[in-house]
Amino acid sequence: MTKILIKNGTVIDGLSKHAYKSDVVVDKGRILEIAASINGKNFDTVIDAAGQFVTPGFIDIQNHSDSYWTLFDQPDQRSLISQGITTIVVGNCGSSVAPLPTKEAIKTIQKWHNLDGINVNWTSFAEFCSVLKQSKLGVNVAGLVGHATLRRGLLGDQVRKVTPDEQKIMTNLLREALDQGAMGLSLGLVYAHEVNSTMEELSGLAKHLKSQNKYLSVHLRSEDTGLLESIDEVLEIGEQCDIPVKISHLKVRGQTNWHLFDRMMNKLENAFHQGLNVSFDVYPYSTSWSILYTYLPKWAYEGGRSEILRRINSPEDRRKILDYLRNQNHDYLNITIATAEGNEALVGRLISHVAVNQGVTNEEALLNILSACNTQAIVFDRNLSEEHIELLLTSPLSIIASDGAGYSKESPDLVHPRCFGTMPRFLSMVKKMNILKWEQAIKKITYEPARLLGLQNRGVLTQNANADIVVFDPNKIVDMADYTQPYQFADGITHVLVNGEIAYSNKSFKDLNGQVITR
Repeated sequence: MTKILIKNGTVIDGLSKHAYKSDVVVDKGRILEIAASINGKNFDTVIDAAGQFVTPGFIDIQNHSDSYWTLFDQPDQRSLISQGITTIVVGNCGSSVAPLPTKEAIKTIQKWHNLDGINVNWTSFAEFCSVLKQSKLGVNVAGLVGHATLRRGLLGDQVRKVTPDEQKIMTNLLREALDQGAMGLSLGLVYAHEVNSTMEELSGLAKHLKSQNKYLSVHLRSEDTGLLESIDEVLEIGEQCDIPVKISHLKVRGQTNWHLFDRMMNKLENAFHQGLNVSFDVYPYSTSWSILYTYLPKWAYEGGRSEILRRINSPEDRRKILDYLRNQNHDYLNITIATAEGNEALVGRLISHVAVNQGVTNEEALLNILSACNTQAIVFDRNLSEEHIELLLTSPLSIIASDGAGYSKESPDLVHPRCFGTMPRFLSMVKKMNILKWEQAIKKITYEPARLLGLQNRGVLTQNANADIVVFDPNKIVDMADYTQPYQFADGITHVLVNGEIAYSNKSFKDLNGQVITR
């Protein structure tokens, strides 16, 4: 192990204590000493952090490197390391890659990634962790259990309630994975294989988190017209089960729904003040990165891909879907195709432009795209309020997270710039807009996610803590990625340490020292 001295920096420890000038000694993967002045002799490496902040490594609690499969085919995760992220939590939005009760279960990720050619040689959560440990990982990885993964593993594409026996099987799979170190349970209630889940089913699973003090992560059923009812559902589960609840990528989609924002926040803040451990994560962008089929009415995508295609091609169902879409007030001039499986020529094009070229309405173009891509299409949609984003970033209940994935090489698809720039963008906003004190900002990306995860020695820069460390210049930190050229590393982060080894130094990638984290 390398013995490292970080000199002359300003330490922000993640605990909201005031920043202070100090030197930091790292040895054997841990923070050995923090002191005002330490002699620079007898160290393998000395990092001069003059004029820079020294903070805990950033924790991305809402990450999809597993469902985009980059955790396996690009395990160095450079787009994350380069923005200071040292730990990620995968298995979000109801879809995990473990446990896998049947071969059908892995299909929950196909809305994000084509399954052709992938190799899965595990079934349990413990086996998944064992396989990960055999890889050289750029970041630390923790995981949740996806509800849709459990459900689809048992029901396949059937549209119905689970039986009592199936509920018992899902419960046993969840409890086994929790015992093997999973951090909690995730729901993706907007997606095809969870839209029919009942409160009884969801609470029946979630209640088993309490004994291990693990948390529930929820992608809401609706982020637009049904937003308030969706919030109520999540709060009810949290109250019934007495468990920590985190809402994933909280937002109000569509300008016609922005008036719901204040009522949404009042619900969350009231629940928090009444004793519910509720939080949410948010990314600092006003453009979402969405699965295109979720724009359809929910009945149209019940049963998954084959049923979506059948209904799109059924004259009667197609007419009903088009009637629904015409009433949704989507701004098709702001919806760009980011991924179009098997149709790369569509990538980067606006849906409205596709409609003009095809000589059809915007709504018909949307259905044509789904059909041409076998439903595997993802879009950028500029449908969020900048003002709301700022309010969410500064809320005492918020954690900052990417909702993205780690990339080390370019692909024909467009990825959301948050995959490369979430943390630098947030920190540059803190600097330019003065929206938070630095200590508060760092806490949102270090200690707060670590606390929810139950990790005692990460997310803080204190003696004996794991040496996940970021050194960055607060005056230079800035994201460089955008929607047309997303594969751009950020500026201003000079060094990143993962478990005591230098992973990134002055735009050069070094050791891969990530670990699998279980609890």
